[in-house]
Amino acid sequence: MNNKKIYTNLVGGFIVIGFLVGIFVVNISLTNKKIEKGGRYIIFGKENVIAVYEDKLAIKIPYEIQLNKDEKIGAAVKNRRYDEVLENLNGILPEKIEKYHIVKYGKLELGVENSRNIVETIVDDKRYILHSSVEPMFKELYKRESKEELPYGDIIVDVLNANGKTGYARNIGEKLKGKYGVKYNASNYEKNSDESYIVVNDLGKKQVEELLMTLNEKYFKIKNVSTMPTLANVVFIIGKEQNPTMEIVVSGEGSEKDNVVKKLKKNGYKKIKEEKNKKESEEKIEYNSEDYYIAYKIGEKIGIKNLVETKENKNKIKIHLKNK
Repeated sequence: MNNKKIYTNLVGGFIVIGFLVGIFVVNISLTNKKIEKGGRYIIFGKENVIAVYEDKLAIKIPYEIQLNKDEKIGAAVKNRRYDEVLENLNGILPEKIEKYHIVKYGKLELGVENSRNIVETIVDDKRYILHSSVEPMFKELYKRESKEELPYGDIIVDVLNANGKTGYARNIGEKLKGKYGVKYNASNYEKNSDESYIVVNDLGKKQVEELLMTLNEKYFKIKNVSTMPTLANVVFIIGKEQNPTMEIVVSGEGSEKDNVVKKLKKNGYKKIKEEKNKKESEEKIEYNSEDYYIAYKIGEKIGIKNLVETKENKNKIKIHLKNK
């Protein structure tokens, strides 16, 4: 009799647990379903706040960022002060957001065209949002209309030889023409240079990246204005790249770090420094604004898509490898 009672209680307990787990799973599912596609909202996730603007832009803000001088965003979220965090962020973001969702479990596909980490600055060893960087990010990725891709036959590329090798610019021009059908002008640059540069006049980032990946050069710094008048959509200034000023720091540990260093060396990258770090929680490449295309090309070579602009890394690309 006692055994029967124990059995009945156990069965009843399993049913209650199963019921609660079922409700938990359903609630997670319903929470995710409530997030409308193409809407504007804040997501409070496991480690970050994410500001989503329709299908155009998602901005990730780590919980380690300061909400104010005395408290981190994560502390306010832990105490469920979501409205306070939302109000604070609306004082920084150029376009205000009214809704928020809490998603701590499961995988969420945002389906946005552009995803970026907020640009940070450090003051007294505390991490803050760099306010001056927010408006330019919106101007580039959200407010402006997306540039339509040009037919490759209409794209004009200037290739300027700054490495002193006879015929080098023409060879690159022919390579780009053969692969994409672009028009090109090949000429010597005003002076030889160890650095390579890129000037983007009127061409979408995706097409610039495609053209860039065709070239063997690795260290293209962004030059905002060309010293030579041109009608070209994009200008490549080809330097010697014999002694690059750029340092590449690989932070991580174990075989994964070793493999990335090996890939970089195989692809001809120089000045590689290794840092052993067991605390890396996110896989990313940090770069200074003028070095975006250097970071992009490295990311394509080693398989990292998460590129984070920072003001801290002058002439330095820092690769963070997530410890597994």
